[in-house]
Amino acid sequence: MSVYQVEVDSGAEPVQLPCKTIVRLPKDAKVEWRDRGDNKVHVYQNGSDQPEEQHRYYRDRTEMKRNLLEPGDLSLTLKYPTDTDSNTYTCTVYNREGRNLMEKQVVLKVKDCQVEVEEGEESVQLPFRTTPDLPEDAGVGWVYDPFKTCRRVHLYENRSDQPEEQDQVYKDRTEMKKDLLKTGDLSLTLKYPKETDTGEYWCGVFNEDGDRLRVLRVKTVKLKVKGRTQIKDETENIRNRSSSNDPTPLVADQFF
Repeated sequence: MSVYQVEVDSGAEPVQLPCKTIVRLPKDAKVEWRDRGDNKVHVYQNGSDQPEEQHRYYRDRTEMKRNLLEPGDLSLTLKYPTDTDSNTYTCTVYNREGRNLMEKQVVLKVKDCQVEVEEGEESVQLPFRTTPDLPEDAGVGWVYDPFKTCRRVHLYENRSDQPEEQDQVYKDRTEMKKDLLKTGDLSLTLKYPKETDTGEYWCGVFNEDGDRLRVLRVKTVKLKVKGRTQIKDETENIRNRSSSNDPTPLVADQFF
């Protein structure tokens, strides 16, 4: 089985998972894209997409070409890729009897989203953009250090911010955009960033499904806040290197 590898930045423009064949496929063929967990990413059958068959995590985020069987281009476009989309995707084509006609794999690597800012700046934005028109009952939560402290940074629920639910460390320091469920812009603005804000931030979009929560979207952002002492030390290192035999062009001094 041929395997392609694709690498893309988190939050980049839509990424294409390539899958092409020179074999003419029958008109009644069924095309299925699945991830490593065997979740249906996209299904095409009887001349049209079958969105009701795909896993909810991929809803409204996938697209295949029209009349895809004729040119033999079965590539899949995945919109709004995040780190959680790093996966192995398999495209399989079946005939009417369910026999496997062809199969190809694509390994997708979505790079971590990393943001860097200097301490003393007025604010920094942790970016997260996804599909517009999210469910009206959806909640959005940002947390810090999800695998350890899991401090709640910001919570949007019941169509409004919930400041009483956030950790005191972030009181009056966070802000999200208006109409965020309609626009899909879930970015978080963190005001007056401090060196202690450095770390991993996790954002999840969720809604209720009976007695449990369904996670609809996920993204991780790694923030580095450079403290004033750290900036001074790095400046000193550059100066020292400039006075040595380092062949790097000595242009740093004009900035410090």
